Amino acid sequence: MQSGFYLSGVASQMTQHKLNDINHNLANVNTVGFMASRSSFSSTLAEQMTGQTDPASASYASYENSFVDMKEGAIKPTGNDLDFAIQGGGFFKVRLDDGQEAYTRAGNFMLGANGSLLTRGGHPVLNAGGSEIQLPQGKVSVSQDGTLSVNNIPVTAFGMVTIKDASQLTRLGNALMATPLDNTAPAESDAIVRQGAVAGSNVNSILEMTEMVSTTRNFEATMKVIEQYSQQASQLNDRVGMVQG
Repeated sequence: MQSGFYLSGVASQMTQHKLNDINHNLANVNTVGFMASRSSFSSTLAEQMTGQTDPASASYASYENSFVDMKEGAIKPTGNDLDFAIQGGGFFKVRLDDGQEAYTRAGNFMLGANGSLLTRGGHPVLNAGGSEIQLPQGKVSVSQDGTLSVNNIPVTAFGMVTIKDASQLTRLGNALMATPLDNTAPAESDAIVRQGAVAGSNVNSILEMTEMVSTTRNFEATMKVIEQYSQQASQLNDRVGMVQG
């Protein structure tokens, strides 16, 4: 009986985590550079949950963590010279207020004081050498390898990386990520930069809504199971009390 309560509770927790991810994804379906959150689950032997050894013990799934879906979102043209999209995977490097590096696919940049290139959150965009990008006045253009030019004169190049292990990414915002430096590598050669476009969210609203309906039904079914266990426990206590009396 106790293991039934435990397993039902685990299932309820798993469902709630999944619903939280779905809600977060749907809220950012139009966020530039957003990459969806997904829930991962691990298998746990029932004897580890109950403390009882049973050679025929079954395995049950339990919530492990939430990870970032690395699938690319669609490239959306904007016509803005300060909008950039990496096609083929990869992230732009930016600098946080504490000096640490962070990573984003949201290339809808803007110019700050002295021509500094900034994210919409005000974080400096970094070049391949790790320095903050500053652009002189003039017509900005970019080549496919990420080299930035002003009035057709090369100035610097975007710092771009790929992520080795998505499970080590930490969200700092809807489109801003942090990860250890040893979890990054230079962007692959097939990663190209497009100007006048941004990487859209990789969330498919129709699939997310379908998943929400399915997950909600599973949650309701789990609640019914917990209710049944509660009723059985109450009946058992009543009967045991009658026998002892």
